[in-house]
Amino acid sequence: MIALPAEECWVRTARHFAASLLTRWDVVPEDQDSVLLIVGELAGNAAQHGRADMIVSLAFEGRAVRIEVAGSGATAPSPHPRCSGAHDEHGRGVGIVELLADWTETLEERDHRRDRAGLRVATAPAEQPQADLALA
Repeated sequence: MIALPAEECWVRTARHFAASLLTRWDVVPEDQDSVLLIVGELAGNAAQHGRADMIVSLAFEGRAVRIEVAGSGATAPSPHPRCSGAHDEHGRGVGIVELLADWTETLEERDHRRDRAGLRVATAPAEQPQADLALA
């Protein structure tokens, strides 16, 4: 778990934190990419929607990674007007997360929001010790 200010400049730190855990857990690179994209989108949403702080946590449970980004503090008005045009660059992150994840969940209260996602991942096989090939 890592606690950060909910600001765009800290999203990269959240991704680095997640990458170090995924490497420690031996998650294969293809699945690491998916997890890191989800972490970036959820942390970016926490920052974009004006929460004061965010807590990013990952857990490796069985064959799945559970990602949670919790934002706390009052929500500021969005600096980006909502548009529904074909060239709108905002609002696509939730769709990306839903596409990559096996499940998603959002819990929201007045001054607190938790976005969760989970996906099954593969891990690299453990290296086997070299057998002694000397002939007796």
